[in-house]
Amino acid sequence: MEHPNTPLPDRIVQAVADYHAELYRFAALRTGSRSDAEDIVQEAFLRLLTAPGEITHLRAYLYRCVANACCDRKRRQAVFEPLGPQLPADDGEAPLREEAERIAALLDRLPKEQAEVIRLHTFASLRFTEIAQTLQLPASTVKSRFHYGIERLKKLM
Repeated sequence: MEHPNTPLPDRIVQAVADYHAELYRFAALRTGSRSDAEDIVQEAFLRLLTAPGEITHLRAYLYRCVANACCDRKRRQAVFEPLGPQLPADDGEAPLREEAERIAALLDRLPKEQAEVIRLHTFASLRFTEIAQTLQLPASTVKSRFHYGIERLKKLM
């Protein structure tokens, strides 16, 4: 529900109402952490506040912000991994983290381009045309990446 003619503060309030839950689910599956997901989604909405120029595809813009932030967070965590054994966290996130790690491990075995399309289509429920806008690719490329990625996943499982 994009509202390009709505004043900016009202537009952001509407964007939060329209997209917060789905962006949060997407980020939580990508990060395996509820708190990281919440931070990432908040950062995406803050970026919207300071975005230069007109955003024509608001949903695609927000998903791109969230996907990029998830990748950045994963990259930072890889650099700062603890040196000793970790004690299990009693934060209630263990099942979510385990499922996210299992899915991420499978998707990590795919080419990056295929994995990203599968994530956006499956976890974020974006249509192929929306993914094409988000990734700035032709819809036919998005469809073929999804198809080939799913075929590879079937073989891996």
